[in-house]
Amino acid sequence: MTEASGRMPAERRPAPHAPAGSRAAPGGAEAGPHLAGLAPGLPASPLRLQRLAGNRSVAAAVRKIVQRVEVAGVPTGETLYNQPGANGAAAAAPYSINANYEMNRNGDSGVTVNVRIKFLSQVRNTVPPPPGVAGAPPLGALIGNPVEIPAADTRRAWAQTTAASALTHWANRLTLIGEEFNFFSANTRKRLPVTFQATPVFGLNDPAHNTVIVHPSSVVGGSPGNPIDAGNYYVAKDAGYPANDDIIYAHEYGHLLGIADEYSQSNAQMNALLHQAAPGGAASAMAALDRTTVERMVLAAMSRPLHAQLVAAIGPVTDAIRAQRAAVKRRMGAAARQGAVDPAVQTALTAALAAVATPGLAPRIPGIVAFQTTTNFSNLERAGEGVEAGFSAAALTASITNAYWQALLDPQATNVAVAGLGDVRVNMTSGMYAAAGPGSPVAGSAAVLAGSTVGAVGPGLPAVPPPATLAGQLAALPGTWSAAGGVIETGVTGPAFAAKMAAAISGAAAAQAAAAAALPPGVAAPAIGAAAPLYRRAYELVANTARTASQEIASGLVAAAVQPVLTSSVASFQSAIQAEVTRIMATPPGGLAAAGAPDPNMTAMVNAMKARLDAAKAATAGSGRDPLGAGTPAPDQDVTYSYQGLMGSNATATLRADQFAPMVQQFNDRLRTTFERTPFTAEVR
Repeated sequence: MTEASGRMPAERRPAPHAPAGSRAAPGGAEAGPHLAGLAPGLPASPLRLQRLAGNRSVAAAVRKIVQRVEVAGVPTGETLYNQPGANGAAAAAPYSINANYEMNRNGDSGVTVNVRIKFLSQVRNTVPPPPGVAGAPPLGALIGNPVEIPAADTRRAWAQTTAASALTHWANRLTLIGEEFNFFSANTRKRLPVTFQATPVFGLNDPAHNTVIVHPSSVVGGSPGNPIDAGNYYVAKDAGYPANDDIIYAHEYGHLLGIADEYSQSNAQMNALLHQAAPGGAASAMAALDRTTVERMVLAAMSRPLHAQLVAAIGPVTDAIRAQRAAVKRRMGAAARQGAVDPAVQTALTAALAAVATPGLAPRIPGIVAFQTTTNFSNLERAGEGVEAGFSAAALTASITNAYWQALLDPQATNVAVAGLGDVRVNMTSGMYAAAGPGSPVAGSAAVLAGSTVGAVGPGLPAVPPPATLAGQLAALPGTWSAAGGVIETGVTGPAFAAKMAAAISGAAAAQAAAAAALPPGVAAPAIGAAAPLYRRAYELVANTARTASQEIASGLVAAAVQPVLTSSVASFQSAIQAEVTRIMATPPGGLAAAGAPDPNMTAMVNAMKARLDAAKAATAGSGRDPLGAGTPAPDQDVTYSYQGLMGSNATATLRADQFAPMVQQFNDRLRTTFERTPFTAEVR
């Protein structure tokens, strides 16, 4: 199942299907039949052959062996914390996952792993079952029986293309490393490259390892009841699946090999994954990850109090910015006059008029464009209107506070480089953003921290928050804007205005063309056939787009100026959190005195979030990768983890050697030759 932004899909995994004629060898690598039929008179026993011909001769014969086994995985499961839980936490759900494929060894030249995938058609239930109605199919359940995809259906070609493109992420990724024992010389080092294949079949009764339902383009993957998973592929998908089909279905192909998901993991699951991937460094890596987790938890819990504090203290900031309107208008008027005659604006306006005028008016268009962008262009009026709109108190408040909220969220999207594993995303649930809300044990500490960080105004307080606070820094910004080289001079220019105005004209023309195209068949939008209405159309375009350009530049000027201050404030707050987390979680008792006196409110926040994480860890301790499958309770989690590789969130195509351990074990148990006495290992690039 592929992770998608904000999505918590249910999943169906194909049941194991061992096709007729399976040639799985009942014995291990030393079973005699593997040598049978190599050449006339060749002894079946490799030990006897060694005695007769010597070790080197045996090795030469063995290298020519072609061995094939069917791998039918024992049904296994996985637990993902991808469901909505109580109070905004993440709840767990169980899923099945099975390995079913064919493994072929071609002597010492390599190994091929092939999955025969039967692509069929079937519908899923898209209606949630009514409460209390027994027997109603769950959302996403397949209904009825699968049928063949018609031969002429484009889904067949799509399935073949998708299966092939998915394999590009598996090509040249895995090599099996081993050696062959020699009696009289150094052992022979072996490298067996693994080639992954997917063989599509479309007959209802065709033998296959797995069955996948291909849904037509009329059914959108990601719509209710239609999550993409290892058993359901979609020709069309919604924006919740931003990745390309090749990497999405490369992830699903991994499930057909028996590799589990590595996203929506609890702390206990992440710890187990670390031990699987890097046993030597797992403990230290988890301690570092826990510290980062608590840091992110504190920031999440403080985000709403900090944002609310800026909303309350924004008045002096917007007043200071609005005091610069006159200077911005003067500069905007000059920029508008210069930008309106820019070739890009002239070209866009000419094209827009030509699109709505009759051919006979074409010679008049250049003159109309020139008149409306020079003689008849009220540059100061348009600039004034745009600046007033962009510098309104409401617009400024929304722009600045929204940008601050995003600045608070951005650090949560930063991956953590976990030693021995790779990049991991720490996911805060919505419940974490309410952890310091009214009535919470840390509400008071959060309010004090927000006030000292952002600043406050009100009765008995300074008219402008102290300069060390965020609100104070923002209020001081506009005082520098009018200076030579300030943001007004550098941000409000003719070229900038021309780019905005040309884009606005082209956008307006495209919207009009789209409206005309949406008219009923046989109905056409009337073309302008006289000069006077064409002049009016040109005037409207110039006036509206110039006003839009002025507003966008004014708003952009503010955003560009305040963004570094917002980002710096959040980074400084993160540093304060990190210092306290390090003091509490990583400083030896003997070093606490040297760490200095902490802020008691920050200490309260860190201790509270650490206690939440510790409680979650204690509740799931020892539960492993699949607690629900083992019958272990899986309490809701405030925090989950997503590995960023192919089998995690598939943000990258990274694979690891430990993910192939079951496959390598199958090879070692069933496809090693007699003199390959030590197990092969996986090398992944």
